[in-house]
Amino acid sequence: MERGFGGRSVPPTSSVDEQRVRTCARCQRSRNLNVPAMHILILTDRDWNHPQTGGTGVHLTGQIDHWLAWGHSVTVIAGGYDNSLPFERIGNLTVYRVGTRVSVFPQTIIKGLLQRVPKADVTLEIINGICWMTPLWHRGPRVSLIHHVHKAMYVDEMGTKGRFAGLALETAPLRTIYQRSQFLVVSEATREEVATTHRIPSSSIAVVYPGVDHEYFQPGPKSEEPTMVFLGRLKAYKRVETLLDVVGAIDGLTLDIVGDGDHAPKVQEVARAKGLEGRVRFHGHVDDETKRRLLSRSWLAATASSAEGWSSSTLEAAASGTPTVAHPVGGLNESIVNGQTGLHAETVADFVAAVQRVIGDDDLRTRLSVQARARAATLGWDRSAAGTLEVLERAAFGEPRREQEQEATASPSISAAPSDN
Repeated sequence: MERGFGGRSVPPTSSVDEQRVRTCARCQRSRNLNVPAMHILILTDRDWNHPQTGGTGVHLTGQIDHWLAWGHSVTVIAGGYDNSLPFERIGNLTVYRVGTRVSVFPQTIIKGLLQRVPKADVTLEIINGICWMTPLWHRGPRVSLIHHVHKAMYVDEMGTKGRFAGLALETAPLRTIYQRSQFLVVSEATREEVATTHRIPSSSIAVVYPGVDHEYFQPGPKSEEPTMVFLGRLKAYKRVETLLDVVGAIDGLTLDIVGDGDHAPKVQEVARAKGLEGRVRFHGHVDDETKRRLLSRSWLAATASSAEGWSSSTLEAAASGTPTVAHPVGGLNESIVNGQTGLHAETVADFVAAVQRVIGDDDLRTRLSVQARARAATLGWDRSAAGTLEVLERAAFGEPRREQEQEATASPSISAAPSDN
């Protein structure tokens, strides 16, 4: 019996989804067998199998796939969910699930104070609006990953109470105990936001763009009728209601909503109130194959989110030959090149006009599709995983120890933090 992170004995298992953490051939092609392996500990509120995994899960698996293939070991501590196993292991990947995606924070902090968190060469903590308070208990190299700042989202989700929650769980810790930490973000927009909002020195913030599995996501036959797809968690800040307004304004357009979340009942209620039941399809949480099919068959993807650090779904759509119309906020200005891989839209009227342009102009839609696919091909997970690994190695050893990925770190898709000099 294995001793679990929670302190109780649990049976060893190898039931971690092997497709999600596969040692793929393209990962192996870039492996440097001369590089000593590292043990990486990851702290995250939700892993790739969580029903509300969102971009966090996509980002995790894209990186972990390659690190495992390159010979490294990875241990993940994540929040649990209905019917999840508390302990899983396959090869060099170990996953502990503790409590829920909220209670995992205090439970891990307590275990950390008691020196009962697994040791590693370096720790990567993912801060999704709640800090792990690692400066208070963690001993050893660590890097804090932030996809985007949640300050405004707390207010969107919780109203006035959200101001206090955001201050206590995100803003205050980052402005105080995290000031000497090394940060990693997914876009230049997030770097600027973290530096401005949380007063973190820009020199302590590295930027590594996420990637996409462009060999898995491929263009396919499009639906006969104009179809738009939204892929993501259903949260208030995603503003999916804006997309319902677009569907209501354009005859013949249908919308596939792929994902789940606590805002789903509200979106479904609005769709019924607008009389869109036959034109809006709610798919909930889907498997990878269904996601790939829905992305490739759609004429365009869309997101009206009020906050995004990057949006992995837009890059998955691009790899599928599906351009995106998006609200140009945060990292969406970088993940979608306006007029080349998609279109930007500020207001509902702008969204309606942009969607009408894409579905009404075959030449424009084809051009955006081809260019989106071409850009996605330059943003593979191999480059992203190598860039993140370099940041982790610098934190652990003072300098990167790899040779084969040096070209990747010079790619436009990866931006290192400016030097202190």
